[in-house]
Amino acid sequence: MADVSKVPDGLTPAVLISCGSFSPPTIMHLRIFETARDYFRSMQQVHKIEIVGGFLSPVHDKYGKSSLVPAADRVAMCQAALETSDWVVTDEWESKQDEWTRTRLVLDRFHQELNKDPALNGGRSVRVLLLCGADILDSMSTPGVWVESDLRQILSYGTACIKRSGSDPEGLIFSTDVLYEYQHSIFLIRDPIENQISSTAVRRAIKRNQSIKYLVTDSVEQYIKQRKLWLPK
Repeated sequence: MADVSKVPDGLTPAVLISCGSFSPPTIMHLRIFETARDYFRSMQQVHKIEIVGGFLSPVHDKYGKSSLVPAADRVAMCQAALETSDWVVTDEWESKQDEWTRTRLVLDRFHQELNKDPALNGGRSVRVLLLCGADILDSMSTPGVWVESDLRQILSYGTACIKRSGSDPEGLIFSTDVLYEYQHSIFLIRDPIENQISSTAVRRAIKRNQSIKYLVTDSVEQYIKQRKLWLPK
């Protein structure tokens, strides 16, 4: 993470947190960090936010998705994918808990850890932003998917949402009371170079003995081959 004390006065230092399965991490998972940081740089005079770091937080094995390989493998792949990044890293905490951890609690922990010693930050508070796709925002508008107190806390931190073709996040915000209430902390970011690569597509290609080159980093592709992940049994 960048030196928070060097963030100019008048700007709020912030980190981007992406929570997910990352089974496996794809180029898309990495690109959205760059897209979001570019957005906040271009809108710095409006939002007064400077991105100082980013984190991938792989979900716990007990999340329950059948496509999950062990957390140790997913963490290792995330670390491999980010080996050339100078500002995004993998955080293992969520994957090492005894049980699946709700997203709100993951963000709470980041907020507490990043702000536990103000002296290290030059007296500055670091803001935590959830980085996600439009599908997550859509789930936030669906009754019963999120605990409302959790949702309100997540939205109060801030959400950086990557917009996709065919999605209508503005409409979701307008039609959903809780999203509308927190609309000023929801940052809608249009990706100028849309990327539809998904982990599902990568796993499907592996099972069909098709190439996954350029869908994931070379380091992740090599790890998958070495560990023989998702190959038909």
